[in-house]
This record gives sequence, C-alpha cells and structure tokens, in this order.
Amino acid sequence: MEQVLTKALAFVIIIAFGYLLKQRGFFKPDDYKLIAKIVLNITLPCAVITSFAAFKMEYTLFVLTLIGFLGNLLMIVWGFMLTRYQTNAAKIFYVFNLAGYNIGCFTLPFAQSFLGPFAVVATCMFDVGNSIMCTGGTYALASGLVHTGEKYEPVTLRSVAAKLLSSVPFVVYVLMLVCALFEVHLPQPVYTLTGLIGSANTFLSMLMIGMMFEMTLDLKKLKQVREVVLYRYVFGVALAWVCFYHAPLNAEVKEVLALVFLAPSTAIAPIFIARMGGNVELAGFANSITIVISIILMTLFFTFLHV
Repeated sequence: MEQVLTKALAFVIIIAFGYLLKQRGFFKPDDYKLIAKIVLNITLPCAVITSFAAFKMEYTLFVLTLIGFLGNLLMIVWGFMLTRYQTNAAKIFYVFNLAGYNIGCFTLPFAQSFLGPFAVVATCMFDVGNSIMCTGGTYALASGLVHTGEKYEPVTLRSVAAKLLSSVPFVVYVLMLVCALFEVHLPQPVYTLTGLIGSANTFLSMLMIGMMFEMTLDLKKLKQVREVVLYRYVFGVALAWVCFYHAPLNAEVKEVLALVFLAPSTAIAPIFIARMGGNVELAGFANSITIVISIILMTLFFTFLHV
C-alpha cells in the first residue's frame, strides 16, 4: 500500500509542478499544446508499441474495444435524455462531459506504472473503442442532433474515418493489433528505442495535465458543473463495480475495466464544445474537477487492490 500511495503522490506532485510553473510564468498558458503534441504523437505511441513487445493475442480482449464503444454511447444517450427539454448549450455541455474517457494522457500512465505491460495493452484495447467516439464519433452524433450556429459539415462514414485516421495513437493501436493478430514482431532494437522514448510518457502526461489545469472557486459554476460530474462518477463507479465483481473475465482485465471507468473526461472535449458554440470556460472547469476526482478514486482503487 505504501508503494501505491507513494506513486500516486508522485503523480500529484508532477501535476502540481506543472501548474505552479505555469502560474509563475515559466510556462505560457498555451505551452501545454507543445507537450500535448509530443505526448500524443511520440511518447504515447512509443509506450503502446513497447507494451506489445511480448504480447500474445487473447481474442477476449476485443470485448474491451466493444465495451469502450458502448460505454461512450450509453453516456451520450443519457446526456441527451437529461437535457431533452433544455437549451442546445446544455445538451452540448452534458454530452461531451458525460461521454468519453481520458485514457492516453491520464489513465494509461496509471496502468503503465501500477499494473504492467498486459494492462497497458488491455487499456489500449478499451481505448480503441473509446477513441472511435472521442475523436469524432461523439461530435458526429452531437452535431447531427443539436443544431447550432456552426458551419454545417455533413456527417458521413468517410468524414468520421478521416478524423480517426488523423489520430496517431489510434492508428498505432490498430497497426499493433494487426501485428499481434498475425504474430508479427518488430525487431528488438525498435522496442529498445520505443521503450526509452515511451518511458517519458508518464512524466510528460502528468506535467501537461498540470499545465492545462484550471480551478476557480466561482460558486455559480460549481452549481452548474455539480450535476454533470455527479452523474459521470455515479455511472463510472457503478460500471467499475459491476465489471470488477461480475464480469466473466480474468482478474487483470477486470482491474483494467474498473480503472478506465474511473477516468476523467477527455482533454479534447472542450475543443468540440467550442466548435459547437458551447461554454468553453465551463467545460475547462468541469474537466479540471474530473481530474481531481479521478486521481482520488484511482488512488483508492490501487490501495484497495494492494490491501
């Protein structure tokens, strides 16, 4: 348990370090974008490749991809149900903050540090289904159902596919899955290189989250955010509990499922909210709240596992 708390505390310290450096002016407000590019296009893909080095395909893991997709779809439907009589702005805010799990930049480093290589691959399998929605699917559904003032873009299979294929982590997931299916392994020097680069993923991801972190004590905003955050974590904890205790899967996969459902909302949700004319400041505030809650819940979860 001491090791779990030490690692969790280290994560918090790195996040706080990034936030304090931004507050002190060492980082400019938009500097996180550069770190995000490095994480999403370099260190995260390398961490994924390294995790597949000794991986043997278990076809049951494709269940995780389906669960990642359906988990998003469930929350999208719930978001629209909750706001069916409310404004378009409310619909946009609820849908994008209820659906989607921050896996690559937040949950994957936890899996990488606490659960090992197999858990990283299992987490990536979940994120394939999750990414289909987060990187374009949710936006496609929301823009088709909520009429806003933004420029109309036809929602087609081709447009959604284009958004997915522009995501480097998603493409790497798919390529490594294909390699695993056909039992193709990359040369060992490649894994050595990706291992060296991928080891920086945890630090850079936590630092980036600290740089993005925004927290205000505006009570009006707290009231507006409270309901969507409450619903997100009531569903998340319930799904984590069901998967951990009742899913007909092996123990390692159950641990991964419990972990991913405790993840915060995605860092790209505010981007889509802005694109649809929603309240970006409110979305950023809600995102910051979910990060704090997820750190607490994941720390408690890993403490429970080790006890």
